[in-house]
Amino acid sequence: MTAVMLDETATVIRELSRAAEAFAERAQEQEACRDRARPGTAVQHRHAHSATLWRAAESSLRVRISELAAASGA
Repeated sequence: MTAVMLDETATVIRELSRAAEAFAERAQEQEACRDRARPGTAVQHRHAHSATLWRAAESSLRVRISELAAASGA
């Protein structure tokens, strides 16, 4: 890879890492809301589902980050 491509890849990895961190924060917020909600209610279920979706998105980003890092030799 050229230096320019490596620099671009590093930039993409940093941006994806920031997004993954933001997704993790959103998941934590939803988990906190879930924990405050009354058990067995629709509200609790919505927050739990939302937290699961944020965690899944975070996980997907982290996998992609690992793939990019491995491909670039970082």
